[in-house]
Amino acid sequence: MSNNSNDISSSRIPALEVRDLRKSFGSVSVLEGISLSVREGEVLSVIGPSGSGKSTLARCVCRLEEIDGGKILLYGDRIDNARHANRDIARLVGMIFQQFNLFPHLSVLENITLSPVRILGIPPKEAEERAMALLQRVGLAEKKHARPNELSGGQRQRVAIARALATNPKIMLFDEPTSALDPELVGEVLDVIADLARSGMTMMIITHEMLFAKEVSDRVLFMDAGKILEQGPPEAIFTSPKVPRTQLFLQRMLAHVGKELVQSSSEEGRCTNDA
Repeated sequence: MSNNSNDISSSRIPALEVRDLRKSFGSVSVLEGISLSVREGEVLSVIGPSGSGKSTLARCVCRLEEIDGGKILLYGDRIDNARHANRDIARLVGMIFQQFNLFPHLSVLENITLSPVRILGIPPKEAEERAMALLQRVGLAEKKHARPNELSGGQRQRVAIARALATNPKIMLFDEPTSALDPELVGEVLDVIADLARSGMTMMIITHEMLFAKEVSDRVLFMDAGKILEQGPPEAIFTSPKVPRTQLFLQRMLAHVGKELVQSSSEEGRCTNDA
């Protein structure tokens, strides 16, 4: 795997490509021939009901699960064949989990600098400077000496995002980053992710936050029962889905989200003007 970031950035091949991915746990098939690609700078949101295989897909991409068949490529280089060390993967992919996975005995600053120093070999002083810049970016510079148990859930997830960014990854994967948060804390985490999207970060976001997916994504992919049933621009998926299963899923979401989920941009603008 190339360490030359300029070579990677200038490449026209997809940042992430999954080909015919299959994964089972015992006799239960979880992923059945998943194929997708994410262009550099693209934000792909993956939606679907619980148990559809979304989180397993993310874990396979990060090589936290071994796959049963297919291929996973980062910038054209296969990473499912055990040829690359975990540090190679860490250089390219940062992952945010449902749970924050911070080390409770370390300070916020120590949590963020650990991987750059140990995995990438960055000098501690340089790692600290980068960590402080990232804490500033996520609005938590004043919490650098705090321990995770002194933070709110939203603050802990923002620290986890800063930690993932500390290795300067090319791709960010988010696996339900707000599902463990109280509703009032969700917004502060989504704001950080939206800022990353605006900065041009390549991202795959697995989420139940439908309105957020509609607003921030370049493309939305709908999964159910281990398969991709539909994908396309957010406007098309949310306002005029073609597959009956997608239609049913969104109808069920309406009770929780509101009618703006399935309104087109022109309808939303008209409603705002009428108001």
